[in-house]
Amino acid sequence: MLTAFINPLGLLYDPSGTAESPGLASGVLDLLQGATLVPVTGLGEDELLAVPAAFTSWQVLAHGAVVLTPEGEEDAAWRRLTREAQAEAEAALTLGAQAAGHLNALEQLGLEVTVTERHGRPLLVQLRHPYGLTRALDQARAGLLEWLQDAPFRQDLRLTRDPLGLTLLPSSIRPERAVNYLLSLWSAPGLTVGVSALADDRPFLALCDTALVPGASLLGTPEPDPEE
Repeated sequence: MLTAFINPLGLLYDPSGTAESPGLASGVLDLLQGATLVPVTGLGEDELLAVPAAFTSWQVLAHGAVVLTPEGEEDAAWRRLTREAQAEAEAALTLGAQAAGHLNALEQLGLEVTVTERHGRPLLVQLRHPYGLTRALDQARAGLLEWLQDAPFRQDLRLTRDPLGLTLLPSSIRPERAVNYLLSLWSAPGLTVGVSALADDRPFLALCDTALVPGASLLGTPEPDPEE
């Protein structure tokens, strides 16, 4: 039995529609034919529907905040952990959303800043550019990291980036923790393979028996210094 923990962003799904290798998705799916696909991604439930692949097992969504069972229901135990993390970081997320909005207006970055709520509390602060402008996202990332360095709650939040944009979220919510949780539930998971093109996915790839990454992915670059 082969289980593939896969982030479809940059591999199976290009939200910008400008993928340089349109055959990459079909090639990856051919390699994983017969494997159980478990998405590990920043996408939400509705966004995952745009990915041209069949996910019929467990799902790790929203950067590790949501774990869905094969029946499509939210895992109760993981939901409790996420709600605890939301409660602890609620004030920090509120201030983070304000800082993101101020930075966007001050620098005239043209980003869309949205707050995603779940269970009645903020969960994610997302910054996306309507045209995927890299420079604007680079500026926003630098500004938010500088803001976090001076914030008294810097340990409560983390900033991650994927092809969709930037996301501020509680630091205790991480995809690798969700993957480790699933592995602990399975008595005999068989061979596991981690599949991703994104540098921020290194931790969950390290939990798998082996990893599959495209040659031109950001995983080939040095890991960024979180203090930068």
